[in-house]
Amino acid sequence: MNFTTIEYYIYFLPIVILSVFFLRKKEHHLFTLLIYSWIFFWFASGWHLILLLISTIVDWNAGKFIFNSSNPVFKKRILWCSLLINLLLLGIFKYLDFFIDTLNLVSLTFGPSLDIKNVNLILPVGISFYTFQTMSYTIDIYQGKNKPFDSFLSFACYAAFFPQLVAGPIVRSDYFRKEIENGIRFRLSNFKIGITLIVYGLFKKIAIADNLSSQVDAIFTSESDLSNFFLVSFGAFLFGIQIYCDFSAYSTIAIGSAKLFDIDLPQNFNHPFFAKSPDEYWKRWHISLSSWLRDYLYNPIAIRSARQKQSMNLILIKSTMITMLLGGLWHGASWNFVLWGFAHGIIIIFHQLFRKVSILQTLKGRNLSIYFFFSWFLTQFCILFSWILFRVQESDMLIRCIKTFFLLDCNFSLSTFYIGLGSGRFFIIILVFFFSIIHYISYRFGGLEKRLMSLNSLYWGSIMGSMLALTILLKPTEPTDFIYFRF
Repeated sequence: MNFTTIEYYIYFLPIVILSVFFLRKKEHHLFTLLIYSWIFFWFASGWHLILLLISTIVDWNAGKFIFNSSNPVFKKRILWCSLLINLLLLGIFKYLDFFIDTLNLVSLTFGPSLDIKNVNLILPVGISFYTFQTMSYTIDIYQGKNKPFDSFLSFACYAAFFPQLVAGPIVRSDYFRKEIENGIRFRLSNFKIGITLIVYGLFKKIAIADNLSSQVDAIFTSESDLSNFFLVSFGAFLFGIQIYCDFSAYSTIAIGSAKLFDIDLPQNFNHPFFAKSPDEYWKRWHISLSSWLRDYLYNPIAIRSARQKQSMNLILIKSTMITMLLGGLWHGASWNFVLWGFAHGIIIIFHQLFRKVSILQTLKGRNLSIYFFFSWFLTQFCILFSWILFRVQESDMLIRCIKTFFLLDCNFSLSTFYIGLGSGRFFIIILVFFFSIIHYISYRFGGLEKRLMSLNSLYWGSIMGSMLALTILLKPTEPTDFIYFRF
């Protein structure tokens, strides 16, 4: 069961709403939400619920011990113990086979292969998200930025809250505490907001992302002519739209589902296709992860390096590359994700080092519009290239796509491009055009979903009904899971 299954909307969500709001006391609300969150995770990931319970119990106790102790050495040991257990679970279930494959490959390079067999553990859904979330809780307490939850029930609900449990947004403990400390109230206005976000998210996921998925899969295959510049570039562009609509749809539905319970989750996307610099892009894309990496990885590395009196450029390079390499590895146990993180690190460093070049500042001073267009185009070009690294995992195909993208040994045949798009080419082009229009309107007016919420009941109901009808009408025969379920 997930956000695209009919069971979630016909059975699960109505039952949870009725169960929660039938009760009167705050503690009962949280207890009911917690039980249903565990049930939701059980349907999503089965016995891996045990791993979530382990993280919850470990970090709850670690937070208490750290807060109540006055011994700095003891505090640090408890923190490291908590982090070690969380990272050990993440490493075993997500990265063990990756490390085994890498070790076999390295050993083969220097001699006979060790030929260690893979363990083939099933990846627990959402483990990367809830691990980062509970880790931030103990780190904040250790740094004196936050205090523990008043009860285990509140913390367990924070760790397992079902709308954002599987694929975010990654929520900070102080943020969630403020949302639940005054209790959960039934508000009719929340239902209009929640339903708007859910319908809007379903439309992005099913009508746009799932339809683009099959086209992207058809382009990035060994049967396609990946030496065609237009085909590779358009395929990367389609994948960028697909992954944005897919992941932002999950976040939108999660925020809408939480709103039904009078809980606001933080925004996770803010029109990344309009970013005019790499820094701005990461303030618009997967905001909860990028801010987590900034606060718990980049800043500590930079501060430690500054204390060692390293140069500013060295601090920038070291902090950025470590953060982006680990951020890439967070996305999946594959070298192409590491390469994707490396590319983003290079892009960010290049921008930081050369953004004040005199010719650029002269252009900015003389014609701001051209400067902004140039900045936007260069940023999106770099992001487009990074999506190739993210999407294409087979090494020979990846090398071929990179060479084509940078105009090396490629062709510009329009007929090859036309044939490569297949029989559904016109539908895909219309879909991309439609997405571009609604994405621009949403950016121009500060969020399309906000405009929809403000409509009177008649217009709102008509548009919601039309979006649902289009979602059902355009639903592909083979819908796909949310992409970030793999992470």
